[in-house]
Amino acid sequence: MTMMKMSRLLEATEFLTPTKQVTLISRELNEFEDKANFFAILAQEYPSNNIGLAKAKKWLTRMYNCFDDEIEQDYNAHNDLGDAIYYLDPSATNKVEHSLETFGRIISLDCGGVDSTAYRTIDSLLADLSALEAKWFIRYWLKTTRNGLRDGVVKKIIAKHFDKKVAIVRKHCNFNSIYQVVWYYERGEEPPCNLEHGRFIKPMLAKEIPTKRWPSNPIVDYKYDGNRYQIHKNEGNVIIFNRKGSIVTPQFADVAQQVREYEVVEAIFDGEIYPIKEDGSPDEHKKMGTRVHSKDHADAMERVQVRWVIFDCLMWENETIMNLSYAERLDKFKSNPDQAHRMKEGGDIMAFYNNAINDGFEGIIVKDTELPYEAGKRSTGWAKYKPPQIELDVVILAASYGEGRRANVFGTFEIGVKSETGFTNIGSIGTGFTDSDLINLTTRLRTIVESYKDNRYVFLPRIVLEVKADLVSHDAKGNIGLRFPRMKRIRDDKFVSDINTIKDVMEMI
Repeated sequence: MTMMKMSRLLEATEFLTPTKQVTLISRELNEFEDKANFFAILAQEYPSNNIGLAKAKKWLTRMYNCFDDEIEQDYNAHNDLGDAIYYLDPSATNKVEHSLETFGRIISLDCGGVDSTAYRTIDSLLADLSALEAKWFIRYWLKTTRNGLRDGVVKKIIAKHFDKKVAIVRKHCNFNSIYQVVWYYERGEEPPCNLEHGRFIKPMLAKEIPTKRWPSNPIVDYKYDGNRYQIHKNEGNVIIFNRKGSIVTPQFADVAQQVREYEVVEAIFDGEIYPIKEDGSPDEHKKMGTRVHSKDHADAMERVQVRWVIFDCLMWENETIMNLSYAERLDKFKSNPDQAHRMKEGGDIMAFYNNAINDGFEGIIVKDTELPYEAGKRSTGWAKYKPPQIELDVVILAASYGEGRRANVFGTFEIGVKSETGFTNIGSIGTGFTDSDLINLTTRLRTIVESYKDNRYVFLPRIVLEVKADLVSHDAKGNIGLRFPRMKRIRDDKFVSDINTIKDVMEMI
């Protein structure tokens, strides 16, 4: 398959419903080669290339030898940089047929300065592309595709094309990249579902469940207000993954050294890192941002102390143990240092919960002792229990500029949760934000504007917030809303696919 074929297919399916997209793309793929690269691009399964809207506009202005305002005017007219480039010269034809391997390699290039290798490579590529190819290259380069082909739809296309159950595809994608999964399917083989050092596994997730549905005779841990990490150890080789699967070992060199000193030779740990004060008590979660985003890792380590705690283990001494019950897994790794604070067998759960709150933690996790590790699943076997407030992970759908000292930043945000049709708006939020939060969000949201009318900006669903509220309201017309919602924190550690669903919200009423 070439970039031209892929561009034509994307163009033909852009405005179709997800069901029709699945049907058409899975059918048309019969005539295409290189399906692995096609799906890797479709799922945007490539590293961050450090290109943003502002930098992309500057680069493209130079590459196309435009006046400064030419691209800006077209962008404002279409709210899409791919469309803006398309309309510069809609009649442009391709001079060279480029493979999808080339497509994937170039959109993954780290975009440094204007004189970088990436700049020169992209400049050369665009000179060879048709207007249609350039449009779709730029959309995927910026990860602003606007075609509805999200992760779930991509997996449904794979399932239909290769005649697999969607659940099986999801399982295989928990252990492998989409590229690898499709590569194996093309050869009539099953992708491996075994653990290997350095191969990230999607984490098992907890769910808020009423106390009456908690597992009997559970194992109960503190719930920490930090970030989730998966740490792989093979002798002195330690790799730290965040919950998105990105390697963050340099940011947590102190934790990596701590893990190197464990007696276990090879293991894969699941746990949390949270910030601590000088006395060892938990500090504000926002300080994790210093560790995660600072370019000076040594300085960040000096400024923000952290603690690493282990609450599960997927591999122990080169033995895959994730299919064992939680009780059996715990028996393997509980003698290892840095264990999560765990309730003694037969203890009082609510008393343990009160201890967690008094110690400055979020709450508790109640775990089914018989449950295996369900990678990539939000399981009812892990019940999280926090103070009786509604807490949700939501996505920003729209925003309006504020007033007074907030006149230059977005001050009110419309938020939504997942639904069968995409996203359902559950109201607006304007409290809980610091000035720096608002500046940060405004800067980022300006790059993903989808439409604008009457001071209301609609965005591509990209930015996840954790919000809390007193309760969920539900009126006679079926409208859902949050009472006294406020922002708790920006969740850059979470995918949009991780946010709550409308079903979750209805269960809280």
